[in-house]
Amino acid sequence: MSDLLNRETRRAAARTPSTGPTPDQSRVLAGVAFKISGLVVVIATTLALVTLVSVNSDLTGTFGAIAGSWFAVHLVPLSIGGTSLGVAPLLPTLIVGWSVARTVHRAVDIDTDGRMVRWVFAASLAGPLAVTAIALAVAQDASTVIGLSSPNALVAFSWVAGVHAAASGTGLLLARWDSVVIRRGLPEWVRALVAPFVRAISMFAAGGAAVVLIALLVSWETAGALVESGRDVVGMLGLTVLSVLYLPNVLIGALAVATGSSAGFGDASVSLFSTTGGPLPPLPILAVLPEGSAQTIWIVMLVVPIGVGLLLGRDCAIRSADIQVAVSSVWVVAAATGALAALFGYAAGGNLGTFGTVEVTEWSFGLLTFAWLGVVGSASAAVTVWRRAEPEPIQDEPIASEPVAAAVPTAELAIEAAPDEPADVEPVEEVVEAEVVNDVPAEMPPAEEPEATVQTVADEPLDAEVVAPPTDQDGPAR
Repeated sequence: MSDLLNRETRRAAARTPSTGPTPDQSRVLAGVAFKISGLVVVIATTLALVTLVSVNSDLTGTFGAIAGSWFAVHLVPLSIGGTSLGVAPLLPTLIVGWSVARTVHRAVDIDTDGRMVRWVFAASLAGPLAVTAIALAVAQDASTVIGLSSPNALVAFSWVAGVHAAASGTGLLLARWDSVVIRRGLPEWVRALVAPFVRAISMFAAGGAAVVLIALLVSWETAGALVESGRDVVGMLGLTVLSVLYLPNVLIGALAVATGSSAGFGDASVSLFSTTGGPLPPLPILAVLPEGSAQTIWIVMLVVPIGVGLLLGRDCAIRSADIQVAVSSVWVVAAATGALAALFGYAAGGNLGTFGTVEVTEWSFGLLTFAWLGVVGSASAAVTVWRRAEPEPIQDEPIASEPVAAAVPTAELAIEAAPDEPADVEPVEEVVEAEVVNDVPAEMPPAEEPEATVQTVADEPLDAEVVAPPTDQDGPAR
């Protein structure tokens, strides 16, 4: 009896679905949780050790430097020796975000069930938050050695969760896009806006990179002097690496200026219409900042938002023949791009100790981006739709050829076959039945001269109806 009860219990357990992940799923979740975070810690450890060894320093502050690097990658404000450092380089953050999105994208596909998708998203946050908790404890312990103050725990967890949530959400959306479109019934107009939105952001970033490159080429001598201020190889290499890491921050500042907003670095500020001088740190990438007053030629930078708006309007108009739908699509994409510009403008700034606040006026940056893309894009979309709606010119049909032109070759073919027939039959009865318009002599030409007659007909076209010679299958001739 007990064996029977145990057997029924095992069967009921087998029929009950498992609430936890399988071993394979557990391995995938562990990789999503700790793969990228572990790589960040390893790279931070390597850089900290190399830096400390290169300057002949002891290794007592290694763990504090690793914790500080983790916070800097996730844009968490730090305080070192009483000096606030809130301007973190955006390039490492973008690389980490791209890596997280790629890892999450590989962990799921269109056939993955919703429960596994939720587990993947939770794991992508759980791992970094666990590392953040350890980093907070390490920073608190190292504060007595290197003067690194532990940041506010709520701020640290918020920035880390925000960065990884945005990256993980992007990866899941890309992996499950077809499933979201099909099962959720995503409207067609929303799907049609994805490509113009991505293209607008790409063109906007390319325009900012072009502005930074031109400004750097113009002030190349100043940039070279700032690199040489590092004195030795280690110092110059460090300044160069820092310049590369802060390149996205400078690019966002250049885009803000190009749209008509302003970018400030402490007491110094730059806009299209005015500049204000001030002290700057010796960072080579900051050579892009102008050394004099604003110039009239700077208005040329407006070609960046205008060009993006023109291309955005064209993209939206190509996907819809209705001008109202095209213009509405332009404004939706412009609003999303403006919101993203304001978000990146806020992330690119912060406090820089004695140099003051580094900031982009994010509210004006977002509004001006929205206005430029919306107004210029709407005009471009309207013109594109109007040009596509113009009727194409109708080409005149070719004039039909005269019927005589088709009759003459047929007559020639029929008469060329006449010599094979017996000579005692009249050629007119064997070849064609025709109604002759011109006057014809009463007497018919002799049968032995058919070629002369054919030549006359060929030289002087007649209004005639040509009939092909009869064959055995066609029946008797008419």
